[in-house]
Amino acid sequence: MSRRLIWNLLAALLLASFMPPLLELTTFDSIVPFLPLLLTPLLLSHVRRRWFLSGSLLALMVSFYFILTPEEAPWRLLGEITDDVSRVINGELPGRPAFALSIGLISFLIGYLGRRTFPNRGFVVGLTVGVIGFIAYCDTWTDYSGDQFILYPILLALLLLYATEINERPTASYVRPISALLIIGVTIVAALQSPVITATWQNSWYDWTSRFEGEGTSTNAIQKVGYGSNDEQLGGPFQMDDREVFQVESEGNRYWRVETKDVYTGKGWILSESSPEINGRGFFSHFGDDVETREESATFKLARELPFVPYNGDNVRLTADDQRQNLLINPENQKISYLDDATRQQNYQIQYAYPLFTEKLLQTDEPVKLSEMEQDRYLQLPGTLPDRVRDLAAEIVADEETPWERAKAIENYFEQENFEYNTEDVAVPAEDQDYVDQFLFETKLGYCDNFSTSATVLLRAAGLPARWVKGFTGGESDVIGSAVTSYTVRNKNAHSWVEVYIEGPGWVPLEPTVSFDGTGQYTINQETDNETEQSNPQRDTETDTETATPNRPQENLLDDAQATTANQAEKRSIPVWPIIGALLGLVFLYLFRKPIRRTAAILFFRSQIKRPEGFKRMYRFLLRRLDKQGFHYKDGRTLAELAHEVDGYYETYAMRPLTDAYERMIYGGETLSLEKKREYFENMIRRVEG
Repeated sequence: MSRRLIWNLLAALLLASFMPPLLELTTFDSIVPFLPLLLTPLLLSHVRRRWFLSGSLLALMVSFYFILTPEEAPWRLLGEITDDVSRVINGELPGRPAFALSIGLISFLIGYLGRRTFPNRGFVVGLTVGVIGFIAYCDTWTDYSGDQFILYPILLALLLLYATEINERPTASYVRPISALLIIGVTIVAALQSPVITATWQNSWYDWTSRFEGEGTSTNAIQKVGYGSNDEQLGGPFQMDDREVFQVESEGNRYWRVETKDVYTGKGWILSESSPEINGRGFFSHFGDDVETREESATFKLARELPFVPYNGDNVRLTADDQRQNLLINPENQKISYLDDATRQQNYQIQYAYPLFTEKLLQTDEPVKLSEMEQDRYLQLPGTLPDRVRDLAAEIVADEETPWERAKAIENYFEQENFEYNTEDVAVPAEDQDYVDQFLFETKLGYCDNFSTSATVLLRAAGLPARWVKGFTGGESDVIGSAVTSYTVRNKNAHSWVEVYIEGPGWVPLEPTVSFDGTGQYTINQETDNETEQSNPQRDTETDTETATPNRPQENLLDDAQATTANQAEKRSIPVWPIIGALLGLVFLYLFRKPIRRTAAILFFRSQIKRPEGFKRMYRFLLRRLDKQGFHYKDGRTLAELAHEVDGYYETYAMRPLTDAYERMIYGGETLSLEKKREYFENMIRRVEG
């Protein structure tokens, strides 16, 4: 009894090993609330049915209570689950109740299967392949890293396989325990001491590609475009990612800001400080008092939960379910986030003030009135910045008079000098090389990060306060009304640009990346004799914004923390269709396992039975298959008696001549012809595997 309880505990711990990677990809913080529901069914799988069912149900209720309604009335559980399942049926993504219910059902079904079969080698192998396969899937195709954790399920699987060996062959021998301990010890030592080898494939099924190496000419690996939080090391090639991030209905094509960064390190960007505040609205002083604004609204429908709120303009208010939401705002990087996971919404509306500049206001030559701390912050440049970058900035703005003209000269410099937009042949600077210097004077090709970072550095070198901005461009449009347009924003629309500070207008966006016209950043009101004409301030190009590639490479989609200087693992949704395809494949293999096994045996042994050893192997295979059907040849019966019983049951005359041929081969004498062996074997295997 105690031995079986230990085996059940090992099996339960192996099952629970699939949860850590799954939790890292969801909004749950800990595996502890799931433990009763994960461990109990397998722990009780050997007791009577009523205790197994009641214990599993109790564990399910306990886990659900801690997961869904902590410190509240437990009768709310049923309502929570029912509402969430209804939302899933209506096509929405599952929330916490449906997720927890799914885990509970999986745990119960595996516990019930263990009750019927465990301890059994097939059960252990199936559970091991499922758990380790899922961890490997998450490690390969998501941001989860299982290089440390994978050791635990492997050790548990080895212990369980040893337990099944003891159960099936309980003989007194020191060979098996010593061998098992040796294998486990070698596994632990190899896992801990072996060097880590970086994979040459990527974290997506469509990112299969080779790595590049070379000083200052390429990156460690091709990245996949998307919004990420870590910008300390920019550069390198990337591939497109068409997965949807959100849909938005707005009053025009708009850039959607997420955050800014202010410290350029020579390799990338970090944030100098971060002090989030709780507020009912995201109010940032982007624009001056004299800037006219227009109230606009946008309705977002997220494809997955995001830990930030994309927005445009100033004075952002967020409404979800017709209720104003409090937000976590960060004045340092102008980032707006939800307060915590529980308040995140996947459908909400924002209202904001959209700027309408005028040429007269932009052409002001007023001295900058930012505080000394702000000027130091937005004019910061590393001491290692090469002098030729500063000289180039002075050369570009030498003939310009106003700050706005100097800023526009820098913005237009890249197009005038025929810089190339490229996502494949993008270099990574060498250890002693500056990222901007390399782009401006050596490669002259890259994507938005190269252009926006270089423009920000040139603006600062020219004495103009500037900051680096991250977010999304407008995406693909689909007109649904005269004033409102629906846009689909995908990972490939992740983008970076620049904002320059001009006294009077305030922070004005610039779009230095060639092939982008900046539609949706802001509007300039051009005064005429009859009316005020609104126009886009950015340059016209041959490439339309909606068909361009507003991409910036990141390994991750979601930013799940406020501190942007740390390396953060970000969440990515698990692809659905590969999982569905794999499940359908497993169902197919299970339903047609007998025809598949029969065909494979016939094809394999057609050539094997030509040789005596092959015929013996074929006959022993047939005995094992008959043993699975209940014809046990080790019950004191001779092979001839077994063959007679088999032929009688299947109404054939095939097993007796095969047995006779087998015994003659063993003890000497004439045997069957090759054609008869094949005929009798195929006849028997078709009956047995019918």
